[in-house]
Amino acid sequence: MEDVHDYERLIFKQVYILKRHTDKAAATHLANLMPSDFNMTFMPYFMSIGHGGISNHNLVSKIMVTKQGVSKTVKELERLGLTYTQKSEADARSIMIFLTEKGTKLHDTICEMADGMTAEYKKLIGAKKYEQFIDTLITLSAWHEEQEKLL
Repeated sequence: MEDVHDYERLIFKQVYILKRHTDKAAATHLANLMPSDFNMTFMPYFMSIGHGGISNHNLVSKIMVTKQGVSKTVKELERLGLTYTQKSEADARSIMIFLTEKGTKLHDTICEMADGMTAEYKKLIGAKKYEQFIDTLITLSAWHEEQEKLL
């Protein structure tokens, strides 16, 4: 039986490789700014907190992990001095997560680095193709989210 797959074009492989490259680039560019024990797996959590903060419930939804997973990572980010938590004024059952001054500086630096990487990607493939690529990723993610709701 002939194998007709082009393994270089498998989405699982390419998404994984792109993630590894972007993580490596971020770690390299930010090595002097991030605490040495900042794990790149913290990045989606950290960047989702943003300047306005986020509730633990909204972070669970945004990152699509368990409440325990968010709690563990937020504790690590607090230990690193990048975040702090406080009870929500609107809902006493909810915890709000905020960036510290150090966290805000790191967040802004990561955004600047991402802007630089975006500019490089646009030079490489063109602005239109880059925007289509991002739109496609958003569409695929939304499709997966809808599929999960059906389960």
